[in-house]
Amino acid sequence: MINAPLEPWPLPDEFLIELGRISASWVALESYLDLCLGKLAGYNALLDVRPFIVLRHSSFPQKLDAFEALCDFLQPEFERLQNYKVVTSKLRSAQKCRNKYMHNSISRNPDTSAYELAEGSARGKIKTSVAAITPADLNRVAVEIRAAMIELHELVIGKPHTQARRA
Repeated sequence: MINAPLEPWPLPDEFLIELGRISASWVALESYLDLCLGKLAGYNALLDVRPFIVLRHSSFPQKLDAFEALCDFLQPEFERLQNYKVVTSKLRSAQKCRNKYMHNSISRNPDTSAYELAEGSARGKIKTSVAAITPADLNRVAVEIRAAMIELHELVIGKPHTQARRA
């Protein structure tokens, strides 16, 4: 246990809860993608360690590339996989939204009391922006990640997901 007080946290609880929801949803999605990749590659046992060994240190884009290649290769045999490009598009969108909030800074503007996301990129040239955000904005990202995972499940497994979808 840390003896030093941790207060104040950098953001109010309603923001931290939604950031935690994004993080937990992302970990679940990425782990499920690993399971799906293993299944499509022919490893049907859930506890088979071989897909874990091969995929553990691959980036998400690398996993998506492998997923698309497997779906493309297997779709003549498994007709349900023909919709894979729609699903991978949703997975990429979920990643983009997740990265927006997990790789940039959120802080309170002392002049307006609003919370703002400061984004920056330095690929080729410097691009920056600052925009007001709310916990609802963050929640929408967590919902998008969860919806992408459900789409992934239904594509690979071929059955409806057992948990209700959130709109």
